[in-house]
Amino acid sequence: VQVSLLVKRLSKNFIVKCSACHNDYANGIIGPSLLGKSSDFIFEQIKKFKNDKNANVLMSDLVSNMDDKEIRALADEIFSFNKEIKEMRNR
Repeated sequence: VQVSLLVKRLSKNFIVKCSACHNDYANGIIGPSLLGKSSDFIFEQIKKFKNDKNANVLMSDLVSNMDDKEIRALADEIFSFNKEIKEMRNR
């Protein structure tokens, strides 16, 4: 139930750009799990996809129009979500 409440707070950007492959819970379906990844790691990975059009066509297209501020906000959101999930599991 708590996780479902967290998912409802996810941004439209995450839902549109990430959840189809990484699941609403960021644990991966088609794409890899994002759980346990730092904000900086996620930011750098997204930047790689943005800058290397051959890395993954789908990812590159999804992030091609994002600026660094949007990428940072998305990375921070995913990291924050991961942190809350981890804290719930440790209770």
